[in-house]
Amino acid sequence: MNPMSSAAIENMPSYENDFAVNGEASHVGLDQFDHLGAYKKLGPVYSVEFRGERWVCIGGLEANAAAWKNPDIWNYHEALKPFREVMGDRHVTQMDGEPHREKRKQLKPGFGMGAIARWIPAIDGVIRSELERLEEKESSLHSFFMTTLTLANASTLLKTDLSVEEASIFIRFEETFINSTVMSDEDRASFYQNPVFVEDKKFVFDFLRREIRERLLGREVDDNFAHVIERTAVEGKDVDIQELVSEAYLLLMAGTGNTSKLLNCGLQYILSDIEWLDTLRRELEPYSAESFLEGMKSFPILKATIAEIERLFPAAPVLSRVVAKPFEFNGFLLEEGTKVLHMQTITHFLEEVYDEPYRFKPQRWLENDYSKKAQGTFGGSTHICLGMNLARVHMPIALANILKNYDLVCKTEPDIQLNFNYGVPQVADLRGVFRRR
Repeated sequence: MNPMSSAAIENMPSYENDFAVNGEASHVGLDQFDHLGAYKKLGPVYSVEFRGERWVCIGGLEANAAAWKNPDIWNYHEALKPFREVMGDRHVTQMDGEPHREKRKQLKPGFGMGAIARWIPAIDGVIRSELERLEEKESSLHSFFMTTLTLANASTLLKTDLSVEEASIFIRFEETFINSTVMSDEDRASFYQNPVFVEDKKFVFDFLRREIRERLLGREVDDNFAHVIERTAVEGKDVDIQELVSEAYLLLMAGTGNTSKLLNCGLQYILSDIEWLDTLRRELEPYSAESFLEGMKSFPILKATIAEIERLFPAAPVLSRVVAKPFEFNGFLLEEGTKVLHMQTITHFLEEVYDEPYRFKPQRWLENDYSKKAQGTFGGSTHICLGMNLARVHMPIALANILKNYDLVCKTEPDIQLNFNYGVPQVADLRGVFRRR
């Protein structure tokens, strides 16, 4: 590449000047930008004023290919610093290059598909038990899914005695912590002083430290965390308790919030499409706890349904990045230190990629073979979402149990819509009753 041939950021199309009405945008929240509209008018790269700074936005098939082809062009340590502030500098999100690849190897016994799939019957048992416990009782769907998935993880990946009350504290901490990661530095620093957050963090970390110390003192447990501890302790010079705390936390909570939102949003779309629901239920008639041990090849309708839910309701439509090594994209040179918003799921809502992109149309996945560059729900390359395999085990088991065995009687009118400009699911607190069929 010849840097002299590349245009500088100052010459890049501007969201405020070339797209937004009256040039107003810097005061809005991250999910209020019309990135889809800007992409269609300005192309796959443009700049935006965000939190008082100039950011570069990239999106589309080419942007996904460029961002995922060489992960070493990004400085994740700087871009994802909220995780460092709470979880410590040995958290997997804080590592770049070879240290990150080594950390992923350490975590593979916890998050590899084979390591998770062995627990499918046990996960199925927890989900069935929680559904039975809540039969005929009005409940929040999001709360139900969060609690159920957390208890499932506490029975398998990180075997520990976790009560429903204790799980609720972990869930509250997880949801408030994740929400804080998109705050400005100033707002986040203030949030960390919130008494409830401080108390929840202490409870969560103390709980996990006790678990870790017992294991280091010789208590043997057959779970995924035991293998992660073994690799972390062997490959590290010293055992870092905080590093193990962050790994234990990942096994217990990683992805539970996003998976719950996917299930909450997706379930309502499924139930509103009676014809597709009937087709799904016929396919699920032979379902049992062992059905998914060899994958989902016998359940193509369910697999297509989940793929469509992931497309319509991406949990992280835009990810913040910081350039580590200068690179060229679409004729512009992005220098080291440039702050970037990678709109990895813009592709989900492009007509040239997905026909009728705003429609719930799961059959599209039976009729087409889409490029991996067009699917950004879990990111890509070596930094692909660590909890992806867990989500893809939890979701089909939860949906199979609910759709085969229950009718959901909603006590509130569903109010979940697509944000056409951004792709963020608007998650209402839907309440309903699981009634056995």
